[in-house]
Amino acid sequence: MLTPVLHSLIVAIVSTFLAFLSMLPLSYYFANHKSKFQLAIEIIILLPLVLPPTVVGLILLGLFGKNDLIGAFLWNNFNYSFIFTLAGAIIATTIIILPIMYQGLKSAFLSIDHDLVWAAQTLSATTRTIFFKVILPNCWQPILAGILLSFCRAMGEFGASLMVAGYIEGKTNTIASSIYFMVQQGDMRTAIYLGIINVIIGVFALIVIHILTVRQTNLMRGM
Repeated sequence: MLTPVLHSLIVAIVSTFLAFLSMLPLSYYFANHKSKFQLAIEIIILLPLVLPPTVVGLILLGLFGKNDLIGAFLWNNFNYSFIFTLAGAIIATTIIILPIMYQGLKSAFLSIDHDLVWAAQTLSATTRTIFFKVILPNCWQPILAGILLSFCRAMGEFGASLMVAGYIEGKTNTIASSIYFMVQQGDMRTAIYLGIINVIIGVFALIVIHILTVRQTNLMRGM
């Protein structure tokens, strides 16, 4: 029973990390600059938010299948395929949580008081210094809240990851997929245990998010 929990944690942690790394520079740039490509890029990023996860999984199958685009290149040159692997589940989950991560980070950067940035610029602070010494210390709480919310969504991802990684016991089974197949097999006890574990993780993360949100709100009111 611990294997799907471990797999879910691995998928959620790695996909959250990848989403954060990829969306951090993009969300920061679009929060502070205008671009003629912004709408098109944001539509692509936010599209998984309005599509069924199975459609996202279908698109990924069309990209990473052994006879399709990226998948054919990987198979022919490295004899490797993301299909039916935990790495495939990570890719699918990363795509699913990109909209949440992007919106969370962008909102955090938009909440910054630009007078602070302007004051740092008048003191000849570099862009790097402003980012690490001014911006991050003033918006780390909403950033962390966005990361935790993305993590929660990653823990519950089912449709896209099941399409790409399938359900292979001991290899690609996660909490969500295990619950589904346990119910199909009539093993309600295991399904309930896994559901309880997922609920506990989710509740803990949501409590932390609430605390961070309240602290950030109180901080903004006190300014």
